[in-house]
Amino acid sequence: MPDTRRVPPARVEAVAPTRIDFAGGTIDLWPLFLLHDRPITVNAAIDQYARAKVETVAGSGVEILSADRETGVQVGGFAELATRLAGASGAIEFPLRLAAHFLAPLADTGRAGGCRVTTDCQAPAGSGLGGSSTLGIALASALARYTGRNIEPERLLALTRAIETQVLRIPTGEQDYHPALHGGVLALHYTVEGTRVERLAVDAAALRARTVLVYTGRSRSSGLSNWDMLKRHLDGEAGVRESLAAINRAAHAMRGALLAADWTAAGEALGAEWEARKRLSPLVTNTDIEALIGGARTAGALAGKVCGAGGGGCLVFWTSEGRRDEVARRLTAMGARVLDFRYVSEGVVVTET
Repeated sequence: MPDTRRVPPARVEAVAPTRIDFAGGTIDLWPLFLLHDRPITVNAAIDQYARAKVETVAGSGVEILSADRETGVQVGGFAELATRLAGASGAIEFPLRLAAHFLAPLADTGRAGGCRVTTDCQAPAGSGLGGSSTLGIALASALARYTGRNIEPERLLALTRAIETQVLRIPTGEQDYHPALHGGVLALHYTVEGTRVERLAVDAAALRARTVLVYTGRSRSSGLSNWDMLKRHLDGEAGVRESLAAINRAAHAMRGALLAADWTAAGEALGAEWEARKRLSPLVTNTDIEALIGGARTAGALAGKVCGAGGGGCLVFWTSEGRRDEVARRLTAMGARVLDFRYVSEGVVVTET
């Protein structure tokens, strides 16, 4: 519950990094990780940031704005937030549900409203960089600070994931929230007692020198691919189970290669992950994606794969030493947008004024 004795700050801002997933995606979906031996995902936080701002404003209304999606909603006060959830849809539903969770209880303290919530994300919509989940972590962090709630990271993750599941209406994975919370290069170990987060000691500059990130210009829906994979796995399709097991093996190989700074082995693990992922579901790739990967390989890439659930969005490429710029030029010539990014070691940062 909010701290009723505390005067809210005038403004709270939170910034959180998105991520590139190198190997092990999809196995973070419950209950799939319970059905495999030593399930693991390897990913890394990048400076394609999601931002959330909560401000006290004059009047009694509450405004929710999504700057990057160019949409918003306005209600008369805190008490009305919950009543708008039933009709909410599209890009505004997630921030509206988070705002309602944190702000609606303030109506019981006698506060009518006077608040503006603004969200923005650098990562393109549907990019596969975990932008929606990252934005959720940023906004939940900002709203918690604004309402005076001290929520531990694990509980904040669980809360944000639960509300995003309400929006997506299908089971959601977990890997996207951890880079947003912690930053760094991570190995996420899924266990029956929860997720163990292992921070990998990796030279970020050397890692960037061997990776290229591009946006295809075509957004994708993670729900379609993830639901297809989950349903077929639970239906007992042996090929799907083996493909996910192969993805898990590639993730363990990626972790070992990164810890050893064996960049060639890391590229091979990325390639093995992609080949297994294509066997997992036909929805993860298309002719455009395959053409980009083929073109990048002729320019010096060891491998490439989709980010996130696939079907569009961003691709990450692992390059041979000294070939990063050549690969980037080739992909640009093929019509992809090369994203300028850095790996970052810090997770969500919250400031208030």
